[in-house]
Amino acid sequence: MIRPPDLPEFGKPPLNEVVLGVQFDSPAGYQQIRAGEVWALFSADFPDVQELPPLPPSFETFGPQATLFGFGPINGPMHNRFWFTSKTGDEIIQFQNDRLLHNWRKVGDQSNEYPRFDTIVAKFLSEAARLEDYFKNLSHQNLRIRQCELSYVNHIKDDSSERLKISDWLNFLLFPSFEPDDFAVSFRRTIKSTNGEPKGRLTCESSTAVEPSGRHFISLTLTARGIPEQPSIDSALEFLTRGRDVIVNTFAEITTDSAHRVWERTS
Repeated sequence: MIRPPDLPEFGKPPLNEVVLGVQFDSPAGYQQIRAGEVWALFSADFPDVQELPPLPPSFETFGPQATLFGFGPINGPMHNRFWFTSKTGDEIIQFQNDRLLHNWRKVGDQSNEYPRFDTIVAKFLSEAARLEDYFKNLSHQNLRIRQCELSYVNHIKDDSSERLKISDWLNFLLFPSFEPDDFAVSFRRTIKSTNGEPKGRLTCESSTAVEPSGRHFISLTLTARGIPEQPSIDSALEFLTRGRDVIVNTFAEITTDSAHRVWERTS
């Protein structure tokens, strides 16, 4: 993939986690007893398994009846979610009967560097293709992708001060006469297709948070979620790439120039 030349670039972004993935129709013929067969597709690189409660279906909706998330009905038996974790612990494949997600995250001493979107999305596409081949053998059907999602989770810390001044980092919050003990704020904006139709939303959520050591930081999560043009892996890639562009441009727009210098912005 060719990175847009005008897309902001940071040498040391404050990323703590990136999650990308898809929701799809539950394939005919799949039962939870086959989860071990799915794990076998990835177990060479993701040898550890953890079982968790399922994520509910969620969809961005538009029009007079639009809501924050539209929860669809759950038909048939409940299926748990499985984490397949890499040997180093910094990458996770999340799988359930209607979802596939890939996480990258900071671990240990937090020194592992983000491998960049192109690397992560290439891994995810390979994993989605393997899962689609498995479902084709099981029930002769492709992945019917209904929703795509991409989240960037940032942990903004000030190593030069014990106390964070929010306006030093976020330019859409200003407290002229005081600095709050904590805050929580969110907003959404529509992501449109090339013909102007709404295809998804960008959600921004930010708040103060506390490390186990007691040190405060700013959590800033940007999520792009929406409908691919076609229910295919190729179309999902198009939405995820568009979502990356929207997220990175919004991140640059809502953070300060002084923060950009700390994060070594190069473009």
